[in-house]
Amino acid sequence: EKRKREEEEKKRIEEEEKKRLEDQQKQISVNIAPEDKGKQVVESEPHPLVLVLQENFEAHQVEQEKLKEEVKNLSEGQQNVIKN
Repeated sequence: EKRKREEEEKKRIEEEEKKRLEDQQKQISVNIAPEDKGKQVVESEPHPLVLVLQENFEAHQVEQEKLKEEVKNLSEGQQNVIKN
């Protein structure tokens, strides 16, 4: 029962993160000036907002991995308690 709740919580967190990142991407596309839309991008550097998104995404991936590890440890700990 507790494991099921932990998995549901993990899934909910992942879905919220995915939605938040999608919302950020939508906001960035809205913030791009209309005169820039449709033009070929020839810059060698990515747009600053892309860099921010990448940084945020990487930070959230690290956090998600920590949460997965924590859920795994909690599940293992719970199994040990049940055995004893």
